[in-house]
Amino acid sequence: QILINKISQCDTCHGGGAEAGSQMKKCATCGGKGKVNETRRSIFGVFQSSRECDVCQGRGEVPEKKCQTCRGEGVLNKQENIKVKVPAGLEEGEMIRLAGLGEAVFGGQAGDLYIKIHIEKDNIWKRAGYDLVAEIKIKLTDALLGTDYKLETLDGPLVLKVPTGITYGEILRVKGKGVPVRGTSRRGDLLIRVTFSTPTKLSKQAKKLIEDLQGEGLYNGNLDKNKK
Repeated sequence: QILINKISQCDTCHGGGAEAGSQMKKCATCGGKGKVNETRRSIFGVFQSSRECDVCQGRGEVPEKKCQTCRGEGVLNKQENIKVKVPAGLEEGEMIRLAGLGEAVFGGQAGDLYIKIHIEKDNIWKRAGYDLVAEIKIKLTDALLGTDYKLETLDGPLVLKVPTGITYGEILRVKGKGVPVRGTSRRGDLLIRVTFSTPTKLSKQAKKLIEDLQGEGLYNGNLDKNKK
C-alpha cells in the first residue's frame, strides 16, 4: 500500500462539479456548443479558429451552483492510499501499470498510474536470473567432517547439509527454492558457495593432528586450495 498525491475525482460531486441537487444550465460563454470561435486579423487577412471553451471545459453546460469542495472543477489534488499487488519474480526497474488510477481530468477518463519497482539489497542473497546466490564461511573442521548450516530463505529457515570433505569454493544447489518464474509454477534454485580458512597459528596438539591428517592424505589436497 502506498500513499501518493495526485489529481483525483471529487468525492462530493463525483466529478460533475455541481452541488448536490443543483441543475445544469447552458454555458453562457460558448452558448452550449462547448467551443469558442476566435477571429484574428493580420496583414495576410482574417483567420478564424475554434478552441475548447475554458468555462465549461467543452461540455456546453455548467452547474447553477458549483460544488463547494472542488469549486466546480470536478477534480482536486488530494492524498490517496493505493493498494499495489506486486507479482512474484519482478526484477529491478520493472514497471507495474494500474489502469484508471492516474491523474483525473474534468469530464474525462483518468489516466493510468505507473509504479517503478526498486528492490532492496539483501545481506545474504544476490539474484542471478531466477537463482539466488550466497556465500557461506565454515570452519575447517566442519569442512572435513561435514556440518549443518542454517540459512534464512524466501520460505523461512533452511538447514543446509554440508557434506564431509567439501572442497573450497564448492557450490551446493538447493533446487526449487529460488525466485518464482512468472507465468509458471517453477522456481529457480539456491546456489551456496562454501568457503573456509586454514589456521595460521597452531598449537602443538593441533599441529600434530594436521600432520596426522597429512599422513592420511586428507589435508594437502583440495582442502588447501584457498592458500593458493
